[in-house]
Amino acid sequence: MIALKPRHGLLAGLALILLSNAVALGGAWYNRQGEAESRLLLSERELWRSHDGMRRENSGLSLHLDWRTPRDPESESRYSRQSLGEATLLRLGFEPHAGSAQRWRQPRERQALIVLELDGPAYRAELLAAEQELLQAERMLALSPDSSELKEKAELARKALEHERTRASRLFAIDAGSDIQTLRQRYPDRSRYAIVGGTVRAWCSCGGDDPHRLQGQVDALLVDELNVPATWRAQLAERMPRRYESEQLPLQIEVSFGRRLEPWIGALRLAEKAGDRDDGGATAR
Repeated sequence: MIALKPRHGLLAGLALILLSNAVALGGAWYNRQGEAESRLLLSERELWRSHDGMRRENSGLSLHLDWRTPRDPESESRYSRQSLGEATLLRLGFEPHAGSAQRWRQPRERQALIVLELDGPAYRAELLAAEQELLQAERMLALSPDSSELKEKAELARKALEHERTRASRLFAIDAGSDIQTLRQRYPDRSRYAIVGGTVRAWCSCGGDDPHRLQGQVDALLVDELNVPATWRAQLAERMPRRYESEQLPLQIEVSFGRRLEPWIGALRLAEKAGDRDDGGATAR
């Protein structure tokens, strides 16, 4: 038996790290070849600074895609989310079980292609629902103007509408499928709709009038973190505080999705600070 010396293990470890980095860089290079599959112009509402964690001591910076799923139009609760259609879930390979939910043995999570919609019908429906909630709260308060409970509900509805108008993400996961050409025919606008990899979670709704109805939602995106190029790292680190710490200045970031449907930052526009030269603040990469 040949005994390995400590340096052999060290060299093997270094070789593995170099190989992993080469694979990652090669994948990033391939993803950016040719024309981007889609480009979305996102704002500070759809991108927020990722938690630094162990990276707090180095110069790295990444942004997180803030996306939502549409509200369930049949529910009175603003927190209920709309299910993907049963036909969509069946096309993805999910099958409802003939028995109870506890005996449903089919996989409950599958990878799929996810359609992201920016500032489209899903966001307008969310905004309209918030407006209707405020109108309803104000009507109720008008009937009982001395009610402290109704005053509080009206105030909460006003704040919710203001948040929806000015701060909430306008990026929604609205559909899923397995064939990119079919999805692109359905959503041809590449500046409003991006197709990305993700996972869908499904379950069997056992009970009620339709005891075996299949329901599901987009669960996660395969890639939802964007590394900030060194060119813009200092600017964004200064102007994008950590989540919930303080307000940040408006910005626009062009995010491209490439051949592997993975995102990268292509261009950046920052709002000028008071006293800064008004040169538009635009840069591209």
